[in-house]
Amino acid sequence: MTDLLTPPNGLAPTPPPAARDFTKKRKRLDFQIDDDTFEAAPVLPGDVFAEFVTLYNGTVDTETYQQQHDLLKSALELALLPESWQRFAERLKDKADPIDDDQMSDVILWLLEEYGMRPTKPSQPSSDGPASPESGTSSTENTQPEEPTSPASPQTAS
Repeated sequence: MTDLLTPPNGLAPTPPPAARDFTKKRKRLDFQIDDDTFEAAPVLPGDVFAEFVTLYNGTVDTETYQQQHDLLKSALELALLPESWQRFAERLKDKADPIDDDQMSDVILWLLEEYGMRPTKPSQPSSDGPASPESGTSSTENTQPEEPTSPASPQTAS
């Protein structure tokens, strides 16, 4: 029986090399709004993360404010743990203790950062300029070239 346990060369078998460990230490993702503390998943599984980002990015292509709001809610539902999502969703309808859309957007942007994304806030629409010439100055007024501040160098013959 011991013959079966002894390697043919008489040497003890060497253990296989240690496997590469890809384990990551995860931190809790808690945030507070007023007196409520909410908890998001410390990390989103790959497929869920892709859906989360896709929902967030889809808000720029919406036709109505309601569509944008619904996409943000769906994204948050993916990220928040069930009990936290339930309380969050209830407060989105609670007139006495509300969570408004600005707070919801801030939470999503924070979560995107925590999950490793660096979102850029959508740029604000630029204005067409002042409504009347009296309210500002034209960018083309008085655009004479400035006088040089140092004397010109003398020309040399080549």
